[in-house]
Amino acid sequence: MNAAELKDTTKTNKTVIAVGTFDGVHKAHAELIRKTAATASLIGAVPAVWTFDDTFRKKGQSRIITPGERDALFSSLGVERVFKADFSRVKDLLPEEFCRDVLIGGCGAEYVLCGYNFRFGKDAEGDAGTLVSLMHGYGKGAVVLDPVKCGQRPVSSTAIRAALKDGDVRLAQTMLGRPFSVTLPVIHGRRLGTGMGYPTINQKYPDDLTPLRPGVYACRAYVGGGVHPAVSNVGVKPTVGAEFVTVETHIFGYDADMYGLDVCVEFVDFIRDEKKFGSLGELKAQIAKDASAALGML
Repeated sequence: MNAAELKDTTKTNKTVIAVGTFDGVHKAHAELIRKTAATASLIGAVPAVWTFDDTFRKKGQSRIITPGERDALFSSLGVERVFKADFSRVKDLLPEEFCRDVLIGGCGAEYVLCGYNFRFGKDAEGDAGTLVSLMHGYGKGAVVLDPVKCGQRPVSSTAIRAALKDGDVRLAQTMLGRPFSVTLPVIHGRRLGTGMGYPTINQKYPDDLTPLRPGVYACRAYVGGGVHPAVSNVGVKPTVGAEFVTVETHIFGYDADMYGLDVCVEFVDFIRDEKKFGSLGELKAQIAKDASAALGML
């Protein structure tokens, strides 16, 4: 297990720790971390997170955010220290060993906070109630966060992944507490958009990121020190062909050389499914309609 210091103001080894995978740092995760930071402030301890290292993902599971984005979100929520563990080193620990040796012995935990559905220990035999009982038995504290709901269903990374696959980026935004976005380097394209009067930037959509429903989206692009309305096509560009999934974005009112730059694109709303057109003329006419639709949504 390694500990990353997000701030260098630490004056104590006592910690209040939020535990979990935090694979999306969504609205429920954020609420847990804020309560962790508030508790730490009350008792003069370091607000911290215990989670798995950047290599951990369940079989077939895709990322919602990158490891770097996760750490940045931790910091923005008040976390000062992040403990990251190799799953293989802790998966066979008994619940009492995890509490005593990892959280208390290794991390200096005075309080531990977790979600209502937290599981831990060998074969996931420990639950939130187990954590509370064990921490109290060691003379420490534990708090379990109730479900944070969106409508009638709990906010979860699984629900967010499903929303993104459906193209429901508005629902994903509600559950995340922020728009779903990608920050990726701009790569060279064929410049076909420029020839049709709609210059675009191209970005390769990562293979390990949760797939978005192929189609056209109203977006915002952060570039040149500002935020600009944009329209993006996510997919393989069936009319002209592409070797991999790309995010091809036209940024309204901004046309500059951005090759190699990392550009953040936020997805605001779904416009239509990706479609193959019979000619570039038909594609150009549709792009004009998509641009108009995107501006009406932003």
